[in-house]
Amino acid sequence: MGGDTVTRLALALVALATVCAGCAGDTPYGPDPGDDCTGDRCASTGSRAEILAAMDGFADPVSTYLRGAVTESGTLPGDYNDVLSGIGEILGCDASTEKSFVVLQNLAFIPKIIFTRCSQSAQLGSRFFMAVPDIDEAGDMNPKLVHLIGWDENAGIYRRYIARADEGGQMRVNVSPKFCLGCHGGPYKLGTWVPLMNEMVEPWSEWNAQPGFGSQLFDEFLAPETRDGPVYRAMTAPGRLDSAADLEPLVRAAMSRVAGARAREREHAADVHRALDLIRPLYCDEHVSFVSELHRTGELPQDAVIDGGLPRLFAMLGYRGTWPWVRGDALRLVPPAPGAETLTLVPVRGQLPIEKALALVARGALSPAQAVRVRALDYAHPVGSGFRCQLYADGRARIEAGAIDDEVAALPADATIASVLPIIYDEIMVLDRDGVRTPLSPPDGADILAIADSTDPDTVAALAAGQISGFGASFEELGDDLQARVDATAEAGFRDGFFAVRRDRACRVMDRYPTAPLYPAPMACP
Repeated sequence: MGGDTVTRLALALVALATVCAGCAGDTPYGPDPGDDCTGDRCASTGSRAEILAAMDGFADPVSTYLRGAVTESGTLPGDYNDVLSGIGEILGCDASTEKSFVVLQNLAFIPKIIFTRCSQSAQLGSRFFMAVPDIDEAGDMNPKLVHLIGWDENAGIYRRYIARADEGGQMRVNVSPKFCLGCHGGPYKLGTWVPLMNEMVEPWSEWNAQPGFGSQLFDEFLAPETRDGPVYRAMTAPGRLDSAADLEPLVRAAMSRVAGARAREREHAADVHRALDLIRPLYCDEHVSFVSELHRTGELPQDAVIDGGLPRLFAMLGYRGTWPWVRGDALRLVPPAPGAETLTLVPVRGQLPIEKALALVARGALSPAQAVRVRALDYAHPVGSGFRCQLYADGRARIEAGAIDDEVAALPADATIASVLPIIYDEIMVLDRDGVRTPLSPPDGADILAIADSTDPDTVAALAAGQISGFGASFEELGDDLQARVDATAEAGFRDGFFAVRRDRACRVMDRYPTAPLYPAPMACP
């Protein structure tokens, strides 16, 4: 093995050894039956009887497969191919519908291969995902370590499993391992697995984008010993390997499943804590996504400048054709000079938090205007806004200390979470400084409070003094300013400024989100 390979393996093992066990204790859906192991080097749940007990009540395709396939000793026959074939039968989709997708992980650019069945349909294909996340000592993919995810329609959550070879080479099963939540539960430790895809749109940096697209930051960082390994070649054989472009709709469908299930919680009996969790994605970044310049063209998704949820919110308000940014047109930067760096992996607001927030609006739990009023606070920071998230944290602390107890107690006996959300919203939308409460509601004649940059010294002074009426604006004025920001990206100097924006966002993201990508050039963080 060459020095580069040894370095990759060493880094990967260190990273796996330091992954936290995820969220201990109960989830929003009851006790988590997983063990407290660290990483996917953990032992199995145990015998067949123990595995069946751990899956009691589960109704996802993986649990159905395991009930029929696991042996008395708690093992599975064969390797990843046998698992794929067995779950494919449960799903009713044969091998012709199977696709594999490859992304380079933030473990020293080690590839993760993701498999789906029923891939011809986003709705059908999003019921099941399998990942092969690791390499062996030779640098080839490990065919007997798989992560399995299955959608449980009854529970409205994704169930998670690991199968991993023991010392005798038998694949042993772990049900609901907690370590998965260290990444997929995000920094708020959501307690349940949620779908993630770091880059949702073209060019899918660090993904295989072929056929159909040129891969970016993939071929040049994929280790030759992995690329040439017989297991990797089998997993990515022609006809099996597909582009990230075709995984993206399956992941979006998976996100819609999660967002829809979360939004349905509004129908449950009034519960302040669950209501607070439901509204949090409107203010805080439960997850982040990334966008990249399309090779060296200067084309960049506009999410780098504009909150990715605002186009849909403004369309709901009736502004579908008013500005190009509402249509989602790409930004047009000045292309890079010869030899200059391509702008890649700029952190943006996560797609899943966007979907969760929009699901509440679409179902009438919040109005489009209320959602826009939140996102108009510190709108120059579509991701990583300390102001918005601190506003939520402060409001939550007051609420948990009893600020709205009387209002909640006055609700009818059959009140639901949906009844609590407007009360919570009103309490969070208050700037509380040393006991002086200043509601962040629009002044007379305005639609919103449009605070562009909460870190601007003049803005800070005005907010501290409670002088916020001057920030009143109409939806049209906010739309005009957002368009002006998009148009300014055509200026030659803006390109250099974007690298500073990326560094600032990336440094915060790398410190907070385990799923943050590995940047090809080290980021000089303060």
